Amino acid sequence: MVDVSGCRKSLIFEIPGEEVEDAIHQLALSYTARVKVPGFRPGKVPLGVVKQRFASELRSEATQDLISRSWEQAVSELHLAPLTKPQVEDLHGDPGQPLKFKLSFEVLPQLEISNYNGVGTSIRSKEVDEKEVDLAMEGLRQQHAQYAPVEDKPAADSDLVTVRLDGEFEGGGKPIHDDNINIIVGDPRTAEEFSANLRGARIGDVRSFPVRFSPEHKRKQYAGKTVHYCLEIKDIKEKLLPELNEDFARDMGSGTLEELRSKVRDELVRNAERLAEEKAREEALDEIVRSHSFEVPDSLVAEELQAIAHRVAANLAYEGIDVSRTSINWKDIFEQERPRAEQAARRGMVLDAIARQEHLEVAESELDQEFERLSRTSEKSAVALRAQFEKNQRIHSLRGHLLRNKALDFIFRNANISRG
Repeated sequence: MVDVSGCRKSLIFEIPGEEVEDAIHQLALSYTARVKVPGFRPGKVPLGVVKQRFASELRSEATQDLISRSWEQAVSELHLAPLTKPQVEDLHGDPGQPLKFKLSFEVLPQLEISNYNGVGTSIRSKEVDEKEVDLAMEGLRQQHAQYAPVEDKPAADSDLVTVRLDGEFEGGGKPIHDDNINIIVGDPRTAEEFSANLRGARIGDVRSFPVRFSPEHKRKQYAGKTVHYCLEIKDIKEKLLPELNEDFARDMGSGTLEELRSKVRDELVRNAERLAEEKAREEALDEIVRSHSFEVPDSLVAEELQAIAHRVAANLAYEGIDVSRTSINWKDIFEQERPRAEQAARRGMVLDAIARQEHLEVAESELDQEFERLSRTSEKSAVALRAQFEKNQRIHSLRGHLLRNKALDFIFRNANISRG
């Protein structure tokens, strides 16, 4: 085995020509039972004819089989733990000659982490001021708003308007119709053309207008098209916000308004402390990473880049942009994000090494607890989620994620923590 670098290794193979020819012969025998050749009955094609007619295919398939078998045997005998499938290089296999090739692959470098006990870090909690409490209280009002019918008032921003909707695609297409569509005027999720045409409208009014959808619209049937809408206003409801008084406080489970503000303030403080602790944990890990120099396998960086690309695509989809119809220079994104991806890979390698050195493990009960936690934000039960993870072969990935969290917990639990 040749050490190309700390992460990349190469194996050089030479298989005698006789072994190659025997592999071709065995393949040819299997071909005779299934190939169709004009002039011969199925299963009765002479071996010589098969070897002559399918010479190229037989040599190519035999070569691939021999490479695969050689790789599997090397992995077993040399106790290799490759991160990637091998790349075949310098392949030579002329008829009558030995088959020569080189297999290159990546492995994790031998990594031993030191000085991870007592690493220094600081928890810098952010003060919660009264303006933040005011904003949180206003958020509670918005969450508990109600809508009340109005008769004489024209529609305005924040009103809930129910319309009968008809739409026709410019240039043809299946018409759109719905007897009851609810639209919140001025809401960020409402197309501005709808809000602009509904402001000032009264029950019974009819509003007609075109909407030109962007080519990146999340619904493909609308992307890049113009739709002519006709809306008949059937109902208008005004948004009513509860007053911040003692009654509202009692509805929220508090005895007084001041008690409710105190609870909201306490929750904001807890969130601020949680974020400060999470940042301190990350800083402790980064301090350990900075104190160790080691090579990072390209395959691990590539995995992190793919994860970043998936997050970018998900964010675009959330904003209503169809990634498949959008011109995105992924090469530039990967170049910009590569330092962050490499740092994420380094962090993972350090945490894995510490978990190994400290003999940390993830028990089945901890996996069960994680599925119970995930089920609380899912429509599926913990049992169903586990079955899904097992089916998709994601249990190993989840276990690795939990193990890294345990290693980070270990670092933080034994860190030299200051508060500022």
